[in-house]
Amino acid sequence: MKGPRTRKRFGKAIGFQIRQASLRDLDALVEQRHEMFEDLRHRTPTEHHIGDQAYREFVPEMIRKRRFVGFLAVTKDGLPVAGACLWLREVQPHPGKTRPRKTPYLMSVYTLPEFRGRGLATCLVKETMKWSRKRGFTQMTLHASKMGRHLYKALGWERTWEMRVNLKNPR
Repeated sequence: MKGPRTRKRFGKAIGFQIRQASLRDLDALVEQRHEMFEDLRHRTPTEHHIGDQAYREFVPEMIRKRRFVGFLAVTKDGLPVAGACLWLREVQPHPGKTRPRKTPYLMSVYTLPEFRGRGLATCLVKETMKWSRKRGFTQMTLHASKMGRHLYKALGWERTWEMRVNLKNPR
């Protein structure tokens, strides 16, 4: 059974505008990522400070290199209440494929708690997919939290397998 239909028109959720972020939105992008990580797991103020500062440096650098694009859902008053970002991540060559050497990586998808349940994240993810498709990319990647997996699955995303090792505390 399908869930409720998201009310949208041409990339807009009713009462909100979806727009591309600029460097003027850096504070909002950093704050949304901060809150996203806090929602996933409590972090210490020191951890947040380190992460916030690193992201504050990362975003402008990647924008200058044309490897980052952010999208925001804003109220009629211009308040950013939700966001989603793409990082054009370098990838290794694969057999039979010469291009693209970059893949859009979806990150920092977040909606302020009081604006959840209005389809904003869905509209933002669709906007990132549209942006990527328009530029000739054939796939996107992300690391989804348990909280967000249902959203991505409803939009056709499939779960893949990835492994990692902690190099600080190897066995």
